[in-house]
Amino acid sequence: MCCVFRIRCTRRALPFAGVLLAVSSSAHGTFTEVSAIDSGIAHVQATGALQGAAVMTGGAAAGDFDGDGLVDLFFTRIDGTDVLYKNQGNGSFLDVSFNAGFTANLPTNGPVFGDIDNDGDLDLYVSAVVNLGAAGNRYYLYMNNGDGTFTEDAVARGADIATTNAINGMGIALGDYDRDGYLDAMTADWDTLATQSSSRLLHNQGAANPGRFTDVTAAAGLDVFRDTRSYRFAPRFSDLDGDGNPDLAIASDFVTSQLFWNNGDGTFSDGTLAANVGTDRSGMGSTIGDYDGDGDLDWYVTAILNGTPSPTTEFGSKLYRNDGNRVFSEQTYDAGVQPAGWWWGTTWLDFDNDGNLDLMATNGFPGPFNADPTTLWHNNGDGTFTDVTTAQGITDTAQGRGLLTLDYDSDGDLDTLVINNGGAPVFYRNDSANGNAWLRVKTQGSESNRDGIGARVIIDPDSTLAGDEQVREIDGGDNYLSQNQMTAHFGLGALAGNIDNITIFWPSGTVQQFFDVTPNQVLLAQETYLAGDLNGDGFVGIADLNIVLGNWNQSVVFSLHQVGDPSGDGFVGIDDLNEVLGNWNAGLPPPVLPSSQIPEPSGLILIYTAAVMGLSRRSRFSP
Repeated sequence: MCCVFRIRCTRRALPFAGVLLAVSSSAHGTFTEVSAIDSGIAHVQATGALQGAAVMTGGAAAGDFDGDGLVDLFFTRIDGTDVLYKNQGNGSFLDVSFNAGFTANLPTNGPVFGDIDNDGDLDLYVSAVVNLGAAGNRYYLYMNNGDGTFTEDAVARGADIATTNAINGMGIALGDYDRDGYLDAMTADWDTLATQSSSRLLHNQGAANPGRFTDVTAAAGLDVFRDTRSYRFAPRFSDLDGDGNPDLAIASDFVTSQLFWNNGDGTFSDGTLAANVGTDRSGMGSTIGDYDGDGDLDWYVTAILNGTPSPTTEFGSKLYRNDGNRVFSEQTYDAGVQPAGWWWGTTWLDFDNDGNLDLMATNGFPGPFNADPTTLWHNNGDGTFTDVTTAQGITDTAQGRGLLTLDYDSDGDLDTLVINNGGAPVFYRNDSANGNAWLRVKTQGSESNRDGIGARVIIDPDSTLAGDEQVREIDGGDNYLSQNQMTAHFGLGALAGNIDNITIFWPSGTVQQFFDVTPNQVLLAQETYLAGDLNGDGFVGIADLNIVLGNWNQSVVFSLHQVGDPSGDGFVGIDDLNEVLGNWNAGLPPPVLPSSQIPEPSGLILIYTAAVMGLSRRSRFSP
């Protein structure tokens, strides 16, 4: 599929209203476990003995359900009512479950926040674990009423996936796989016959019927399994080949993990083996991010290793480095992230804001893995990692399952939450005081889905330096039954000045740029576009023409900046000149620009002629 991109630039960073930006003054530089008394998070995931699939449950999602600018938390429970905590903005949460409408005792498991009807607030989709023959063998979709309450409406909206068979519902991922501006859903199901699996692709019916779904699993080519049974745990939509279309990576048990490439026509192709992935023998958790800073997205899958790590072991977690051209290479042992244990939830995070993605994972299972620790690895910046768990204050040794990151106190560093099976969650506040700068980008789509899920955000802190760019992708889950706060977080290290450039590739195809952005803030990036306005001053004129001419005959790369390339074809030439000239004088002239400097349309003929005759255009396909 050929993707046409447009460009929109602005020089003014917009702080996200309602977010506190004070920097922590703590001196110990590690994580601090926040007690239930201080945090207000005072529940257990389950009580009594858990059996079967129930021992694998324990999920949570982070999202601002009430739109006050503070990230809230939702927890599932296997034998009790779900729990919704409202962030009070003072370092603590308030249980608002009952008033919000979560009163039923349901066997829920994997939750995900997302604005599925594009009405401006976050809805909740939740999987369930239900035994054969039990009542209510289905999933649950809670629609946000916009007043702090939710209404369950899965059946009417085609999202219940009802069955008389057993459901071992696991993670759910949201993403706009067909880029129509509405969020679709991919669900996961463990240990069921493939022909009866509740692992489904649900297509959002879009503008005609927003927030209502059609099961398109077979039509999209996602009813392809590597076994007669479905063992899927953690799905994730992510554009792994950089073509603009979100692919689908699924961490699955018993050597059944899969990678599906998005064909751009509503269908997917299984590319697992050709991509050199899916070798994890017991894939469980999943996280995607650019750990080596080369501009493409890598994939880490957690698994089981009962023994000593080695370069040749087939077991254990797997780090798949993206080498381009839809091919990955396994780097787990060499990178130092192939530990023994029974691993579950995992996530990339830059916990020390040094600009490199670190890694965290939960651990544990009844028996020999009963007291294994949640682990944190620091990215050394050379493709390797160091275990810093104890040094950074991570002490949890309970039955970790879900794991997520958020900045709950809005101080610019990432806090973490461990969800423990059969126990209380463990909340770690990041009290780092190393002085490193940071930036968070919150996306708000207009042509794209409202949450901006699938948007790729690239920052270039210093345009005079090569190799300091960072890329993040706004994702809609799933780490393993858990979802991070939906913002792109960047550590900036010792950056002294402003960020030179931020580029956002929206799912709609729009490319938006911000220049000279102040660090240590939350940037609210609202998807907007004025054709031909390349410098973001709200007016199409000489400044925009100069950007095109100044980059004339230059090839650009999708994953980097497309300055002067509003057509998005990867080359600055006639198409880009035509877009500027075709919308000349649109918008309002900036007050600092005298009108005498704005040519009248008649003068454009001379400019156009000079540009065409004075600048040679070579084909971008030429050697």
